[in-house]
Amino acid sequence: MTAAVPKWSPTFIPIQSPEQPEVSSSSPLVRIVSYNILAQSYVKSISFPHSPSPCLRWKNRSKAVLERLLSFDADVLCLQELDEYESYYRSRLTREGYSSVYIQRSGRKRDGCGIFFKRNRMELVEEQAIDFNDLVPPPTEVDTPELSSEDDPQTPDVSAPVKDSRPERSKSRSRSSSPTKAGPEVRGDPNDPRVRLKRDCVAILAAFRMLEAPNKCLILGNTHLYWDPEWADVKLAQARYLLLQTVRFQNNLSAKLDSNPLVFVCGDYNSTPGDQVYRYITSGSQESGAQQNGTLKGIVDESLESKFTELGLEEPSPERAPLHLTSLYEKALGEHPNTNVTPGFTGTLDYVFFRPSDSLRIVNLLALPDQGSPELEGGLPNHSHPSDHLPIGADFAVQ
Repeated sequence: MTAAVPKWSPTFIPIQSPEQPEVSSSSPLVRIVSYNILAQSYVKSISFPHSPSPCLRWKNRSKAVLERLLSFDADVLCLQELDEYESYYRSRLTREGYSSVYIQRSGRKRDGCGIFFKRNRMELVEEQAIDFNDLVPPPTEVDTPELSSEDDPQTPDVSAPVKDSRPERSKSRSRSSSPTKAGPEVRGDPNDPRVRLKRDCVAILAAFRMLEAPNKCLILGNTHLYWDPEWADVKLAQARYLLLQTVRFQNNLSAKLDSNPLVFVCGDYNSTPGDQVYRYITSGSQESGAQQNGTLKGIVDESLESKFTELGLEEPSPERAPLHLTSLYEKALGEHPNTNVTPGFTGTLDYVFFRPSDSLRIVNLLALPDQGSPELEGGLPNHSHPSDHLPIGADFAVQ
C-alpha cells in the first residue's frame, strides 16, 4: 500500500523575546510572506528528475501554488519566479481581494517579481522598479563586447511584455538558485564587467499605508538576485544597488508623507547565511578582503557614486551599506537550515530582511519543516510543496 502523502498547511508559531520592543496588544498586525514559487518556464523533467511527474504539470502546479498562496491569508505576498502573471495569478488573486504590482525581467524572459496586497488592509501609495542592468556602464567606442545574456541559465526562450495591475512598464526578472536549474555558459567574456553585470535581474519597491493605522507606512521590497554561486561579486553589486535605491525610495517617501516608514526587503537572494551578500546586508559593511572582481568593483563603486550624486544622497564609504537590515528568522529563532531543497543543493537562500524599529515586533513566525521531515524527502517540488523553495514569513505588530 502506498504511504499517504504528507499534507502541509502553514503554521505560525508565537515568538516571545525580551529583546524585542514592547508594543500595545491592540497594535494592528500585518502578515508578510515571501515565496519563490518556481516559474513554470523552468519546470522541465530533466531539471527535476526527482519530482513526481504530476507535480511538474502546470495544471496541477498552478492549482497547488494558488491554494498554497491563499492558505497563508497574508496581507502582503512577495513572490519570486512569478510567471503566468497576466494569464493566471493576477485574475485569480484579484478575485480573492488582492491587488498587485509586477515587474518582469527584460529580454526573453517569462517571469519576474510581484507584490500582492489585500485591498481591504493596505493602500498602495507609491511603487518603483529597479533594474540591476542599470549598473552596466555604457560601451566605449574602443571596447564594445557583446552584452547578450540569452544563453544565461536564467533565460527562457520566449519574449514577454511587462504587465502589472497598475500602469504597465518594461522591466526584467531574476532566476533561480538551485544547481538543477543551471544551464549553458554565459555568452561573451565573463571577465568583462559589462558582460558580468548584465544579468537581467530586478527588484520592485512598493509603499503602503495601513488602512487600520493610516499614519503608518510600510515599504516592501521584493527581489531575486543572480543565481551563480561563483559570481558572488555580481550578487554583491546587486545588493548594494538594491539598498541604495531602497534608501532613496524611503527618503522621498518620508519627505512626502512626513513619516518614517517601516522597511522590509524580501526575496530569493541566492546567498547563504554568513556569505558576502548576507554579511553586507545584516552588518552594514563589506569586508575589504572579500572575494571580488577588482575591475567590476571599481566600476560598481563609480556607478553607485554617480547614482548617489544623481539622487542627491550623501555617499557613504563604498565599504559601508546605506541601510542596515536584520534577518527575520535569525532575529526570531535563528536561520532555518533550508529554504531551497533539491537533491543537488539544500540550504537557505530566501530572507525577509527588515529595518529594526521600536514600533515593530515579530509576533508569529511561519514555521518551516525540519530537515529530515518526510515532506522534504527526495527533494522539492513534490506532492507537499509545489515549488523547490519553501515560503517564509511572519506576523508583525505595528505600533
